[in-house]
Amino acid sequence: MSKTSLLPIVFVLLAVSTSRAAESKETPVSGVYFAEKIEASPHFIAKGMAWWNGRLLIANREPAELHAFTPPDKFELFKADGLTNPFGVAVDSQGRLLLTENKDEVLYRLARISKDGTETTLLKETGVNHRNKNPKTGLCTPLMLATHPNGTIYWSGYPSTGTRYLLPGKADFSLEDVKIASPHVGHSYGIGLSPGHDWLYVTSQLPDPPNRGVWRFPVNKDGSMGKGEYFIAVDQFTTSHLENLPAAKDKSDKLLGWLGRIHGLAVDRLGYIYIGGSHGKPSGSAVAVFTPDGKKLAAMIVGDPKVEMGLPSNIYGLAFGGADGRTLFISGMGKYRIYQVRLPVAGEVVSRAK
Repeated sequence: MSKTSLLPIVFVLLAVSTSRAAESKETPVSGVYFAEKIEASPHFIAKGMAWWNGRLLIANREPAELHAFTPPDKFELFKADGLTNPFGVAVDSQGRLLLTENKDEVLYRLARISKDGTETTLLKETGVNHRNKNPKTGLCTPLMLATHPNGTIYWSGYPSTGTRYLLPGKADFSLEDVKIASPHVGHSYGIGLSPGHDWLYVTSQLPDPPNRGVWRFPVNKDGSMGKGEYFIAVDQFTTSHLENLPAAKDKSDKLLGWLGRIHGLAVDRLGYIYIGGSHGKPSGSAVAVFTPDGKKLAAMIVGDPKVEMGLPSNIYGLAFGGADGRTLFISGMGKYRIYQVRLPVAGEVVSRAK
């Protein structure tokens, strides 16, 4: 075959390569995205979610179970035996699943499940009630989870726990090993790390403006945390710059018309911060996406106004997953299906969840 006859083949290969590169390029979210429910999904009273071993793991409150979703339509029970009240799930840098359990006066627990199914309890408290207290040591009321590549585990707490964490380096941990972040942020739910792992973000749903929104804490290379600061005040944002955004429940252009009680949090690989807002008088429900500097509302994820129950009215968990990490899954607290939306960027934690 002559060099001349090879040219068309070369051009075709270059075109395919360029097309795939364009498809794989991650771009920032911008504008309005419409989520859709997964029709095959059962109704869950769902809390945390995490992409693990090619499946979405879902923590269900009642009954106390972990479920697994394999796209496009396979849902199955993953674990039920031995669970009391699963809440948060996350994946560590070694590909192991982390789990919190939280049932006042019964059990607070932090556990780890290896890929082979081996389960290890890292920390546990039984027979105590920390719900309206703030003990100086211990798990307190562990909710959602985030993990540092070096093995540090972070968790949020409600209503009075604040943010706590466990540094790596021990074969066995005690309650005295738990560290407490400063300042104390009450009513915290969502939690996540920046792509550089130098900031930890935590949502607070407190109704008073000086606290409601996102806090951030500087993270040192060893995983320890510096003093936090109030970062994103949702009360200060409007939505009028977002074209094609349906009218908010209160008909105003304030972000609070969508975000009432703030729960879930996720971060993508470009550093954009996603917070889920649930139904609260007089708001609707949506996921708001902020630029990494916290200064601009870049995008909104809402339900299609033409579809009944376009999103759960009580959004709770957010988790990136899918084969390319660019699907954001959304759960609701109160018997809802799992929802999803495709985005042009993957989540921060996806690479460790393969």
